[in-house]
Amino acid sequence: MADKGEVKRSNTELKVEQIKSLNKDKPRKSVYDSDEYSSTSVLESPTPSGTPPPFVMNATEHAIKHVLADASEHSLENSTENATEQVLASAASAASGASGASGANVNGNSLFLRNKKQKNKKEEEGSSPAVVGPANSKGLLNPMHSIRYDRDGKLRSRFSDVKFVQNKTIFESEIIISSKFYGFYILFWFAISLLFCNTLVHYHLEKGSILNAPIMVMLKTDLIKIGLTDLLMYLSMYGSFFLQLLIKKNFINWNKIGLILQNIYQFFFLFFFLWFAEYHKYSWIGKVFLCLHSLVMLMKMHSYAFYNGYLWNITEELNFSKNYLLKYKEIEIDFDTLKSLKESINFCEFELNYQTKDLKFPNNICLNNFFQYTMFPTVVYVIEYPRTKNIRWNYVLGKILRIFGTIFIMVLIAQTWIYPLSLKAITLRSLPMIERIKNYPLLLFDLMTPFLAMYLAVWYLIWELILNAIAELSMFADRRFYGEWWNCVTWDEFARLWNIPVHEFLLRHVYHSSISALKLSKMNATFITFFLSSLIHELVMFVIFGKLRGYLLLLQMFQLPLVSISRSKYLKDKKIFGNIIFWFGIATGPSLMCSLYLTF
Repeated sequence: MADKGEVKRSNTELKVEQIKSLNKDKPRKSVYDSDEYSSTSVLESPTPSGTPPPFVMNATEHAIKHVLADASEHSLENSTENATEQVLASAASAASGASGASGANVNGNSLFLRNKKQKNKKEEEGSSPAVVGPANSKGLLNPMHSIRYDRDGKLRSRFSDVKFVQNKTIFESEIIISSKFYGFYILFWFAISLLFCNTLVHYHLEKGSILNAPIMVMLKTDLIKIGLTDLLMYLSMYGSFFLQLLIKKNFINWNKIGLILQNIYQFFFLFFFLWFAEYHKYSWIGKVFLCLHSLVMLMKMHSYAFYNGYLWNITEELNFSKNYLLKYKEIEIDFDTLKSLKESINFCEFELNYQTKDLKFPNNICLNNFFQYTMFPTVVYVIEYPRTKNIRWNYVLGKILRIFGTIFIMVLIAQTWIYPLSLKAITLRSLPMIERIKNYPLLLFDLMTPFLAMYLAVWYLIWELILNAIAELSMFADRRFYGEWWNCVTWDEFARLWNIPVHEFLLRHVYHSSISALKLSKMNATFITFFLSSLIHELVMFVIFGKLRGYLLLLQMFQLPLVSISRSKYLKDKKIFGNIIFWFGIATGPSLMCSLYLTF
C-alpha cells in the first residue's frame, strides 16, 4: 500500500511540474482570450456591448464531481485531504489555461499532509519548512486567467449566455404597427383570404365538403388516442423532477447516480413514444406531432436536469471549501491555497445568487416551479422568468381564432395542391429510374409554390400564434420567439433567428457544452451542433416517410459551406443578392426534400 501511495504522490508531483513548465514565463490567457476562440461562431449572435462572452463549463467541475462523491461516503477527517488535493490541482489547471481533464484526473494523497510531513521533516533537520504543490506555482491560481472570470477579471456566470427579458413579438411591436408599409401587411392577409375562400367554394362544388377530404380524415383519425398519448408524454416529464427531488432529499447524488439515470431516462423517453406511436399505427400526422412534441419535452427535461445538476456541483464545492477552511483554520494553510479556497467560495456564492433574487436554489426544486416551467413556451430552464401581470383574454381569443383559421388554410393547401402532387410522386416509384429522373424536374417545380406557402403557414402557426397564445395564458413575458429571419442574407443568421427557443437550447446545452466538456474549437463545436440538429431533423423525416435516406441531413449540413461562401469577399456586404439566394433556398428546399423522399 505504501508503494501505491508513493506512485500516486509521484504522479501528482509530475503533473504539477508539467503545469509549472507549461506556464513558466508565459502569459496566461483564458479560453476566451485565445486565438482559437476569438472569432464569432455561426451559432453565436454578436455579443451586446458590456456583456461578457458566454461560457458553459468550468474546469474545476470535473474534479468536484469525483471529489465530493468520495467526501460524501467518508468522514471529513478521512476524505478532506485527498479531496483538497484534487480540487486545488484542478483549479490550478483551470487557472493556467491547461486542459480541465488534467484537473479531473489528478490522484494521490493530500498535498496538505505531504506539506505537513515535509514541514515536520525540515523541523527535525533544523531547517525552515518548505511548502510544495501547485498553490506555490507563480501565478498558477490567478483568477484573472480562469474561465470563471471575464477579460476584465469580473466574475462570469455559466448561465450568462441566455437571458430572458420582457419582449413583444415582432408582429405586435411598434416597428410593424407604425411602419409605412403596414397597409401591405393587411393587404397580404386580405388577398390570402380571398384566394382561399375562392378555393374552398370551388372544392365544395366539384368534390364535396372539405370536412370529408383525405387530409381532414387523417387529422380526425385517432384524435382522442393521440391526445391521451400526448398527456402520457407530459406526465412522464415529471420523472426528471422527481429525480431532482431525490437529490434534494439526499437519497442519491447527482454525479454518482442522478446524471446516469437522467440520461437513460431521456433515451427511453424519446424512443419509447416513437415506438408507441408506430405500434398503434397512428396516421403520419399524429406520429409527426407526437415526435415533435416529445422532442420539445426532451429538451425541457434535459435543460431542467443539467441546470440543477450544475448548481448541485456549485453547492457542494461551496460547502467543501467552507468546511475545509473551518477544519484546518487559516493558520495551517499556505497563502496561495487559502486564496484559491476563498476565491472558490466567492465564485460559488456569486453563481448561486446570480440565478435569482427571490427563489434560491435548491428551493426551486418544487412541484409548483416545475409545473410552471412545463407550461412556459421555452426549452431553456432558469429559476425565474419575466412575467406579465395579467392575462388578456381578448388577446387569447384572437390568437385561438387565428390558429384555427391558419390550420384551415393549411388543410386547403395540402388537400388542393400538395396531396395530388404527392400521389403523382408516389406513382413515379414504379417507373424505371431513367423515367423518374425525366419526370422529376417538373414535379419539383409544381411542388415549390404550395410547399413555400405551407412552410410559411407552419412557421406563422407555431411561432407567432401558438407560442404567443401559450405565453399569454402562462403570463410569460419574453415573446421573442423569432427574429427578422425574412431579412437574412446568410444561413447562420437564419439558424439564429428562425427558431430562437431551440437556438438558445443548442447554444447552451450543445454548442457551449461541447466546447467546455470536449475541449472543441468553435468550428468543431459548430459542426457538432449542426450535425446533431440534422440528425434530429432526419429522425422526423423517418417518422413521416418510414424510410431512412439522409436527404435532409445532407441538405442541412450543406448550409455550413454555404455560410463560408456567404462570408467570402464576393458575397459579403451584398445584402440584396444574399437575401435573394436565401429565399431561393427557402423556396426550393422543402419541395426538394419532400419530392426526394417520395420519389426515390
